[in-house]
Amino acid sequence: MKRSMFLAAALAATLPLAAFAQTDWPTKPVSMVVPYPAGGLNDAVARVYADKLTAILGKTVLVDNRAGAATTVASNSVAKAAPDGYTIYAGGTSLIVNPTLQGNVQYDPHKSFDLVSLMSFTPFILQVNADFPPKNMQELIDYLKANPGKVNVASPGVGSTSHMAAELFRARTGLKYTLVPYRGGAQGGQDVAAGNTQMMFSASLEAKPYLDSKKTRAIAITSLTRSPAFPDIPTIAESANLPDFQAIFWQAMVVPAGTPKPIVDKLQAAIAKVAADPDMIERFKIQGVEIKSSTPDELKAFYLKEEKVWTTLIKEQGIKLE
Repeated sequence: MKRSMFLAAALAATLPLAAFAQTDWPTKPVSMVVPYPAGGLNDAVARVYADKLTAILGKTVLVDNRAGAATTVASNSVAKAAPDGYTIYAGGTSLIVNPTLQGNVQYDPHKSFDLVSLMSFTPFILQVNADFPPKNMQELIDYLKANPGKVNVASPGVGSTSHMAAELFRARTGLKYTLVPYRGGAQGGQDVAAGNTQMMFSASLEAKPYLDSKKTRAIAITSLTRSPAFPDIPTIAESANLPDFQAIFWQAMVVPAGTPKPIVDKLQAAIAKVAADPDMIERFKIQGVEIKSSTPDELKAFYLKEEKVWTTLIKEQGIKLE
């Protein structure tokens, strides 16, 4: 009896310490893995989040850029990291695209990570060369129908969200055009502006300089609703009569599976606070980025919906890495 009482007392004594260790997180710097090179828009969003999370959490959140293999280098490494809250991941759309598109990733999109919160949405602008005849969506559809396979559409590379947007638009409309992969969105945008290709689904920040200089013209945007940064650009959903059409790049915070719930909850609350910061919202609004947060359950519902759209498209269209 005394032995069992001693063990029970010892166990009870350790529970507050375990709970304290989790709720006291973080007690040292946190590594935020970003699967893109430094300098791009997605990296910029993650860095501002890191700065603001540092202020809220009281410990430095360090950005760790691990680009490579279409983001799988970063995803694989985070999946294998210790679930202690000191490795967090600003992942994106590729998290649920790559397992189907590549087939050889070392993570399971459902089992390898615990979901924390959405971070941002970035739509794409369907821009065309200024000398390309169509001026609006109906004219574009009519032109593509009259010239099947003759129009070239630039993309930043197979598997990029821009490329997937072009594939989704082609699949939903039945239109025929030729996709031309480039090494990045900047190079593709330059060729559209120069007239070497006719169209591109471009990240809003990359499209803006060409739109402002009148070298390209915006036909539509890929978000479900019009962007506050580009209120005069109609959505594909409205202009092409495709009510549920949405093709956005999203960022979301995930952590290695098994991370204690008190840590996940604390991180989610901190992200929600950052996403509600007016400075944060306005800073990226002018770049066409919508700063967002969510609960883990809301992120899961979104995650599953996105997975169904993109994996179905990849399988039905036979999309493969070149």
